[in-house]
Amino acid sequence: MACRIAIFFAAVAMGISCTATAASATCKFKAKKDIIVILDVGHTDKDSGQISARGVKEYDFNMNLARQVLEELVNTGFISTQMIVMSGSNTHESRLQRSKRANDMGADLFISIHHDGVKNETLMPWQYNGTTHRFLDRFEGFSLWVSQKNNEYEESLSFAKTLADQLMASDLKFTTHHDELTNTAKYGRIAPLVDRERGIYDAYDNIAVLYESRMPAVLLEAGMIVNRAEEQVLSSPTRRATVARAVAGAVERFCAVRAPQT
Repeated sequence: MACRIAIFFAAVAMGISCTATAASATCKFKAKKDIIVILDVGHTDKDSGQISARGVKEYDFNMNLARQVLEELVNTGFISTQMIVMSGSNTHESRLQRSKRANDMGADLFISIHHDGVKNETLMPWQYNGTTHRFLDRFEGFSLWVSQKNNEYEESLSFAKTLADQLMASDLKFTTHHDELTNTAKYGRIAPLVDRERGIYDAYDNIAVLYESRMPAVLLEAGMIVNRAEEQVLSSPTRRATVARAVAGAVERFCAVRAPQT
């Protein structure tokens, strides 16, 4: 396939300047082949995030989904899509490096790919393949995160709405366990729902890749890997393909001339 796909590996120990670049032009003014979509693989090989109900690292889920999304975007014509993968500890500095790379590449859109969970103290033990693992089946579904500190906040929110619509059109539901009005911090991060019809939360200054990236930026929690049933679904090529098509469809709609969303 004659296309440009770059995967960037960066060690945390690398000395990288933090000088910001000017915000890139919005993608609707570019040809599809020139639109740079950054897929940020959440967490790292050594700092792998949530552990699933069957003992699989969140990082592995993130990597598998990001690869599927990359393939779908390239096949859809977004051949300048690039993937950022970090190595080492998932520190604040390493998260800043992700945004720094996207800024330096003049990216048009930043999508950070994750899978969700809950606080460890709320998990319950169960036996799987002769080993004790931990789960919580109470919640399921995706969530989307934006930050009002992002200098393209309105564009970020617009893309998040478009992506949520595409996910829900595929019969996927969003989780409400982060909702400050209906839950407590018992289960994990609590944040305002900025769109209660679509499962979009405001991370404000809690997620560095959202507020340091100088282009529209959205974090996707693709589903709850601590939920035993949903973990199995999220592990399937069918679900990864469904999410990948939704992301590609959202990017295509977002980067077209678009009317204001309500």
